[in-house]
Amino acid sequence: MLRDTVSGLDRVLRTDIDIPKIVLVIGPPGSMKTSFCFSVMSRHLANSDQVGMYLTLEETSESHSRNMKSIGIPATENVVVSDFTDIRELEDIGDDDFPDYIALIEKMVRGFKQKHGKAFTMLAIDSLGALYSLMDDDASVRKSMYHFFKNMRDLGLFTMLIMEGSVSDGRFYSGSEAFLSDGVVYLGMDSTKGKITRFVQVEKMRACEHSMERHAVEVSKSGIQVLGPLLSN
Repeated sequence: MLRDTVSGLDRVLRTDIDIPKIVLVIGPPGSMKTSFCFSVMSRHLANSDQVGMYLTLEETSESHSRNMKSIGIPATENVVVSDFTDIRELEDIGDDDFPDYIALIEKMVRGFKQKHGKAFTMLAIDSLGALYSLMDDDASVRKSMYHFFKNMRDLGLFTMLIMEGSVSDGRFYSGSEAFLSDGVVYLGMDSTKGKITRFVQVEKMRACEHSMERHAVEVSKSGIQVLGPLLSN
């Protein structure tokens, strides 16, 4: 599902990925998490009979589409881009309310699944940090996410969840999400020798053979490309 979506990603993933899967895409600001996930989704679904939903909670759907087009990742009819407004329209939510947004997102996803059936195969949520900031009780959020992960798998979806975080003590984990996920993809920035280089590293991916080296990532007007391993490794 992933190896052919980003040029050079087959250098990292030696075998392809089957669904259902929950993949956490984590990294610091500016590491191209959004661009990576949208590129994976749009290029996998383009010219296919499958559809996906990209839910952005940090910007409007129009702003997201403009940003992706500017770096060579065009929109495709097979990907529906939704934003915070679409969630709020599910129920009459006031500015002072603290609804269970995870439950509302699941309601939206189930409605999309009911409409498209087996053709609906991919989901992306951008980002978990924005989602958590909308909710009031941290403990209940973590519990809800456990059930959300299970339910997305039960729906047969390949789900990408974007989250801000950085390497800490050689680990990428930033809470229970990474342990519950089937895969963790880290997008980071290396500053060796005074030059900043973006990179991608797959820390884990269940049922998939993959490299654990950092591979340089280049972004141009033609999109994202994965190059070879960083020489600093």
